Amino acid sequence: MNLSKSISTEVVAYWQRVQRFTPNARLVIVSQAISRLGFGLYQAIFNLYLLSLGYSTSFVAGLLSIGLFTLAIGALVAGPYTSRISEKYAMILSGVICAIAAGVLIAFPVPIILILMIILFYFGNSLQITSYSPLMAQSSTSYERTHLFGTSQASRIGTSFLGSLLGGFLPGLFALWLLVPIDSPITFQLTLLVWVLSSALGIIPLFWLREPRAFNSGLEVKSGGSVQTSAESKGRISIVLRFMIIGLLVGLGAGLIVPLINVFFWEFYNLPTYMVGIIIGPGQVTMATGVLLSPILSTRIGKVRSVVFTQALSLPFIILLASVINPVVAIISYLLRGALMNAAMPVNQTIRMELVPSSWRPNLQALNVSAMSFGRATSVLYAGQLFDQGLFLLPFWLTLVFYGSQTLLYAIFFQKAEKTLAQEQEKEINQNNLNEKTSDTP
Repeated sequence: MNLSKSISTEVVAYWQRVQRFTPNARLVIVSQAISRLGFGLYQAIFNLYLLSLGYSTSFVAGLLSIGLFTLAIGALVAGPYTSRISEKYAMILSGVICAIAAGVLIAFPVPIILILMIILFYFGNSLQITSYSPLMAQSSTSYERTHLFGTSQASRIGTSFLGSLLGGFLPGLFALWLLVPIDSPITFQLTLLVWVLSSALGIIPLFWLREPRAFNSGLEVKSGGSVQTSAESKGRISIVLRFMIIGLLVGLGAGLIVPLINVFFWEFYNLPTYMVGIIIGPGQVTMATGVLLSPILSTRIGKVRSVVFTQALSLPFIILLASVINPVVAIISYLLRGALMNAAMPVNQTIRMELVPSSWRPNLQALNVSAMSFGRATSVLYAGQLFDQGLFLLPFWLTLVFYGSQTLLYAIFFQKAEKTLAQEQEKEINQNNLNEKTSDTP
């Protein structure tokens, strides 16, 4: 009875926060959900498409590395540019660039075009990544912000799941229709057109966005109203550097296994294409479940502790992936690792946005994305070489080291931030309640 009442209370509390989502936030969620449908399909089969064309795993990894290096550099440009043109127009421009690059990428898969379009695609992606979190933070308050990031991330992952399933099954349907082998380049090429279409359709909701006002935050100025001091500025620079270190370590670990996970299951376990899509799909579902539940955990044990807890729980499953040679164990470990590691994402985004003023957010996001992308770009290149040498399991052990290190550092870096976040949330809620009462006064 108590458990049932507790669950009911949590659901009601969650729904109350969802009802506080602003029209801007809802439009961004819809836009991201549409575009991520195609991106999920891209993640499932794009690497397999390149392999079917005769390119080596090293070439595929090199191409991804070029894209991620572009993202790392592009984020540094995109941060200040986003602040200048607004997050709304940065996201629209991002959608246009990504749709064009994806179309050309699929139509002309020769090396030079692949390289140029990957650069263009990831530069466009850098505009979206650096503008998304600041826009969502500006469109929310501390009361519902973690739940907003969780819901948004879950919807993105959910449609990515559908895209992954389409990526697994559509090549087989096209193969039956065209009477060609399922792993023929043409079946992958036609399937990837869904990626282009969803990238284009995802732009449409963004035109209805309104320029958001930043909600009051105690981090903007001191409680007495004075402008931030030099000491406060240095403290925030320290916060930025800490997030960059964490981002770099996460990027190094993720780059070793995430971009080539479909190749791992395809080549190491010899699973067919449809099975790879099916595996990637449930992986997205478990991630979506994790990010939806993470705001509840953060309200119970605190934001920083919830990030450390879920990421630490993911580490044993990396060990299983690296040490137990069994496809069933590998699939289950992959699903649970992804769910636990990514469960921390919305809470981490909230922490990152709340520890600095709104004026700092685009540049903090840009530097964090740059550090993470640089790490991924470096490690995916090495992972491709290891795969070509038949060393499929070594990347998982290296990832374990990087993920373990960043989890420990996260706890050390932000253990004192928990109290600050709670205080600022209370200030913000009180200030917004005061504003609402004032606006209701005749």
